[in-house]
Amino acid sequence: MAKKAEERYLIAQDAGGSMTDCFLVDKDGSFSTGKFLTHHENESISYLGALEDAARRWGMTSAQIHQATLSSTYTGTAMVNTLVTRSGSKVGLLITRGFAHLPIMERGLTWIGQSYEDILHQQLHEHTPWMVQPENIKEVTERISVGSYYMEHHYFPGTVVIPLVEADVVKGVNELLDAGVEVIGILTLASYANPVHERRISEIAKEMVRQRGLDIPVVASHEMCSVPNENERLKTLLIQCYVAEVARRKYFGVEDSARKEGYQHELLTLLAYGAAASIRYQKLAEAAVSGPTGGLLGCKFISDFLGIPNVVGWDLGCTTCDVGLIAGGLLPVKKEPEFSGHRLRMPMIAIDSIGAGSSHVIHADPVTKRITIGPESVRADLGTMYKSDQITIGDIDLTMRFINPDYYLGGTIKVNRDRALHELTERVAKPLGQDVYDVSSKILDLLHARVADHINGVLLSRGLNPAEFTLVVYGAAGPTHLWGVARAIEFGAVVVVPWAAVFSAFGVSGADYFHRYDKAVTFFLTPQMPKEIKLYQGGVLSQAWQEMEERGYAELEAEGIPRKDVTFRHGISCRYIGQMSAWEVPVEVARVQSLEDLDKVIGAFEKNYTSIYPAGARYPESGYQITEVYVEAIAKKPKPIIPSYPLRGKKPSKKAYKGQRDVFFDGKWMTFDLWEQDLLEAGNRINGPAIIEHTMTTFLIPAENYIEVDKYKFMWYRKK
Repeated sequence: MAKKAEERYLIAQDAGGSMTDCFLVDKDGSFSTGKFLTHHENESISYLGALEDAARRWGMTSAQIHQATLSSTYTGTAMVNTLVTRSGSKVGLLITRGFAHLPIMERGLTWIGQSYEDILHQQLHEHTPWMVQPENIKEVTERISVGSYYMEHHYFPGTVVIPLVEADVVKGVNELLDAGVEVIGILTLASYANPVHERRISEIAKEMVRQRGLDIPVVASHEMCSVPNENERLKTLLIQCYVAEVARRKYFGVEDSARKEGYQHELLTLLAYGAAASIRYQKLAEAAVSGPTGGLLGCKFISDFLGIPNVVGWDLGCTTCDVGLIAGGLLPVKKEPEFSGHRLRMPMIAIDSIGAGSSHVIHADPVTKRITIGPESVRADLGTMYKSDQITIGDIDLTMRFINPDYYLGGTIKVNRDRALHELTERVAKPLGQDVYDVSSKILDLLHARVADHINGVLLSRGLNPAEFTLVVYGAAGPTHLWGVARAIEFGAVVVVPWAAVFSAFGVSGADYFHRYDKAVTFFLTPQMPKEIKLYQGGVLSQAWQEMEERGYAELEAEGIPRKDVTFRHGISCRYIGQMSAWEVPVEVARVQSLEDLDKVIGAFEKNYTSIYPAGARYPESGYQITEVYVEAIAKKPKPIIPSYPLRGKKPSKKAYKGQRDVFFDGKWMTFDLWEQDLLEAGNRINGPAIIEHTMTTFLIPAENYIEVDKYKFMWYRKK
C-alpha cells in the first residue's frame, strides 16, 4: 500500500468577477500566490488554473499540492451570479395565513443598492425580481404570540393562540409538489418565539416528500435565523431556498476537480461573518458575500499581528471597491445586511461597497461633454486592451504607461496598448475635444474622488478620524491607484503587503472553522431594577447560550468534529435604552450565575462602546437593553504564518532594478524608476517617482513619496 503523502499545505481561493486568486501556504509558513481569469461557466477551470499558477512558483503541479493538502477553502460569486441571472431553484413557500403578500411587497425596499441620486427619484425604483412565484405560496392557519410590553394584559411570548391546521399543510405541500418545486421553505410569523409549528410543518412536508420518492430540501425559517423581523427573516429563507443549492452544486464541481487530483477532504467555503465551513453546511446562504469578507479577515489578521487596533481595509479590484473598518480591534458585524437588492437577517461582516474598479466602463457624452464611470463592468474581459469592446479604467492605466503590457499577470495575458490608446482617442478624447492623456488624467481624478468620498463617508459617518487609522491597501488595482486616494485623505499610516493582489484569499486562509448561532432575547437592565429580576434575566441569557451550544455540538459532530475538539465564543448585541442601534461585543462569561457575571457582560459593552466613541458619550443612567445573543462553535484549523526577514539596508540590490519608463503623470511625461517587487529586501527604501512591478499588480509611487520595506516585507507608503 502506498504511503499517504504528508499533509502540509493550505489552499485558499477567492473567485472574483474577473480574477480567481489563490493563496497557497506551506506548514512552515511560507506561501505562494496565483491568479487566473475567472471561468464563470465552470469554476473548477479557474480553481485549478489559479492553483497551478501558485504551485508553479514552487516547481510543483496542482496535483502534487492536492495530494498533500490538509485544507482547501474556496469562495466565489456563485450566489450573486445566480441572483443576477435568475437561474435559481424553483421555490415553494408555506407561510402563516394572511401573509402571502410578504415575498411580493418586501416592505417597499425598492431603493436598496441605488446611488444617492437615484434614491431621490421614485420613478427609478424597482422591486427586486421574485424568488418565489405567487402561485407557489401556500397559506397555513396558525398563530403564536410574540409577547408585548404590556405583559399583564397579553399572552406570554411563545403561547399558541391558534393551533396549527395540519390539513392546510398537507394540501399546500401536495400542490407544491404537483407544481414541481425544487425546494420548500417554511415561515411562521412567531417561530423565533416558539418554533413548534414550523417544526411540525417541516415534519409533515419531509414525510410527504419521502413518500413520493423525491429529493427536495425542506427549510424552516427558525433554522436560518431565530430572530424577529419577519420580512428580513423571509428574505434570508428565500435566499437559502433560491440560490444555496445551485451554488452548492457548483462547489461540488470544484471539490470533484480537487479530488480527482488527490485531495482527500471536504471542500470548505467562507461564511459572511468570517467562518470557514464545509460546502455541505446546512445554512449555505451565509456564504453569500464571502470574497470581500476574506479581505476584512485579512485586515483583522494584520491588525492583530502588528498590534494596530484601528484599520481601514480598502480593496480596489476589477469590479468593486470594498471598504471595511476594524475599530478597537473588533470586526464589525451587520445584523441586517443588504445583498443584491435584498435586506437579510443574518450576521455579515460590515463591508461598504461601490461599483468602482479597473474593469469599469467609461462613458463620454459628446453633447453634454460629461464623463461617467460605470456602473457596468466588463469583468474578466478587462477592456479594449484585451477582449472587450468597452473602454475601461484598465485601458487608461495601460495607455498612461502605469502598467507594463508585457508583464500583465507575469506576461501570461497579452494586452494591447495600441488598441487601448486608439479607442480612448477616437471614442473619448476627440468627441470631447481634449488631449487623450489630459482627459485620461481627469477620468482618474473622478475615480479617485469617488473612492475617497466613499472611504471618508464610511469613517466620518461614524464620527471617526482617518488620522487615527492605518489604511491597508489591497486588490489588484489598489496599489496602482493608492497615490490618488492618499492625496485626498490623511491617514495615520498606509501599508501594502507583498501579496496585496490576492489579499482576500489570504484572509480566507486565516479564517477560523466555526459555526455561528444568533437568538433574539428581551433583556432590560435599569439602575433601579431589583437584584432578583436582574438574575432572572441573566438566566435567560444563559439558557439561550446553552441552547445554541448544543446546536453547535450537533452540527459540528455531523461534520466529523468530536465534541472534545469544539470550543465556544459568546457575545451579545447591546445598546443604551432609547438608542436606535445595538453594538455587538464578545463577552468572557458563558453563564450568568451572579451579579458579578452580569457586570462582566455589561462591562464588555462599555469597553467596546468607549473604544469607538468618547467616554463622554456613555449613558449608563438610561439602562441597558440586550437585543440578541450569539454563540460561535469553533474547531481548530491551521493558519498561515507571516515570516520575518533580516534587514538588509535601505539601498535595494541591483538585481531588483528593472530600468526606467516614461509615464504620463500629473499632467506631464515623467521618468519613473522600475523595480521588481519580489527582489526587494527587508529594510529597503524606494524613492518616488518609481513603479514597483509584480506579476499580479503594479505599485505607483509619486515623486513626493517613498516606501519603506519592513522586516515582514510590508511596504509602508510615506511622504518625503
